[in-house]
Amino acid sequence: MNKRLSLCIVGCGNYAHVVMQYIADMTDEVDFSFASRDLNKAREYSEQYGGSAYYGSYEDAAADPRVDALYFITPHDLHLDNARLAARHGKHVLMEKPIARTITEARKLIDITNQAGVTLMVGENFRFDPATEKTKELIADGAIGDLSLIDIQSENLDDGCVGWRLSLERCGGGRMIDGGIHYVDILRNLAGSPESVYALAPEHKMIPGLEGEDSMALTASFPEGVTGFLRYAGWTPHDSRRDVRLTGTRGRIRYEVFGSEVTVDTREGTHSYPVEPEIRGMKRMVRDFIGAVQEGREPTMNGQEALDDLAIVLASYESVRTGAPINVEDVL
Repeated sequence: MNKRLSLCIVGCGNYAHVVMQYIADMTDEVDFSFASRDLNKAREYSEQYGGSAYYGSYEDAAADPRVDALYFITPHDLHLDNARLAARHGKHVLMEKPIARTITEARKLIDITNQAGVTLMVGENFRFDPATEKTKELIADGAIGDLSLIDIQSENLDDGCVGWRLSLERCGGGRMIDGGIHYVDILRNLAGSPESVYALAPEHKMIPGLEGEDSMALTASFPEGVTGFLRYAGWTPHDSRRDVRLTGTRGRIRYEVFGSEVTVDTREGTHSYPVEPEIRGMKRMVRDFIGAVQEGREPTMNGQEALDDLAIVLASYESVRTGAPINVEDVL
């Protein structure tokens, strides 16, 4: 393998532009190429972002011996077949979240990449938020005592829910499995995996043509008595917000996801901890993938981590359907 990772971006839709605007300048670490079912689109991406090659099919990219890894920025219903293609050609896999639409698909995807001996990482960029990482460190250091409550409120000014993302079948759900799963990962990252969840989804929708839910309110019960709340709105007419509040026995922590500081309030006073924000965490995510491939280690966001996030989302859907709390283990 070359010193630089040869990474092919597979799927040249609009979101690939979002990704590339954050990582395009990593050319000293990554040799980019692009694959699309439309050769002209792949060529346009390659020309815009200085790619070394472009391909008119996913198969051509996977078969090229110059390519080390494939970054699939593709619809959710294609993820399992994408992984099969990569594994067949011995390519490492960076897969956009969610890992899959169902637990069965996710387990198959993990097994396929394991059997092929290739690295699998899921592109959960929120796992690499410096503010969340600082908060996790403060909790571990006892800055607010024992954690008792975590409350996340997200409202997204998002006009990207079009095309296949409107389809319940192709997406595997509505906005929760596509956007809300980011905040599920924050819940898990800060408080561990919940034992049960109870969720509600409003019938009124703000996104035209969306077959699934566009908002959800979730209560999660964690071991040792910790309670989590997640209020996720997949569309808002106002500015986006990504607020996280944590309450402990000695104080509280508050911050904004991908913000520039984390604030701790205790009876002794208020202290703010500055962090170096990296917008969307994309570079740190890609660097973790590079390190995992080159060092032969598990990436931070491996298949099991992504499976655990998915299980909470699917348990939430089951709770909305039944009107009852759902044990997460029953979904797995």
